[in-house]
Order: sequence, then C-alpha cells, then structure tokens
Amino acid sequence: MKTGLITIAVALAACGTIVAASQEPASDGLSDLNAMTFSCPKAALNAAARQAAKVPSQGTYQFSYFRLISDAHHAAYEVHFKSNYDGEVELKYCVEMYCQQGFDPKTTKTSIMLMSNQRAGVTTHGAACGVPAPAPVNRQLKK
Repeated sequence: MKTGLITIAVALAACGTIVAASQEPASDGLSDLNAMTFSCPKAALNAAARQAAKVPSQGTYQFSYFRLISDAHHAAYEVHFKSNYDGEVELKYCVEMYCQQGFDPKTTKTSIMLMSNQRAGVTTHGAACGVPAPAPVNRQLKK
C-alpha cells in the first residue's frame, strides 16, 4: 500500500504537485468529526436524528444540513434530513437545549420542533428557532 502512495506522490511531484507520501488516508468512520465536535451539537444532532427516525418514509432519510443558531448556554441548532425518495418533504428541526460545561445529554431537557416546509411566507433559516430575521437594509439615496 505504501509503495502505491509513494508512486503516486512521485508521479504528482513530477507534474509540479507536491503531496506528502506519509499522509494517512481518511478513515471510514466519523472519528475526525467526533474529535472536533462539542457535546452539545452532538446531542442536538442525535436528538433530531431520533425524531427523524420516527417519520414514516418510503425511502431513507439522511442528514443533510446543520446550523448553529446559538452557542450560548441556551443553545439552538437547525438540523435537516432529506429523503432519497422523490416527493418526500425535507425534515427541518429546531433543537433547543440548555448547554453548560459538564451537562449530561441524557438528563438535559431538549426541545425539538419541526419547522415549516412551505415556500411561501417562510422566513429565513433560524427564524423558526427563535432567531429574528435580520433587519432590512435602508439605503440612503444620494442627493
């Protein structure tokens, strides 16, 4: 395996591209993501995934979007799941929880709210999670 990496590195170096031959390949699991994600966002993702798993579907829902709305003690996250079956709505959840250092996700009160999927009249991302939409920009006209 290392011989193949070295051969590729030498071939790319000859083309002017520098590659580290000793670079380890990425793992199949989520250990890299897990190592750099705090426990509150992980707990929010898991709570939303448990909720999405309860939704009847002809396909399979998979994680598609995550947004940190508030990272204070009163944390809020927006989490989406999309089905691989055409015609099924995207599941959009607002997950709110009280997060502080040393919290236990098993005992923390978590609020999960299904957000609207309608196009007309829907506010921007985060608005359904209690975050107001940004104020409109008023431009001053030149005189």
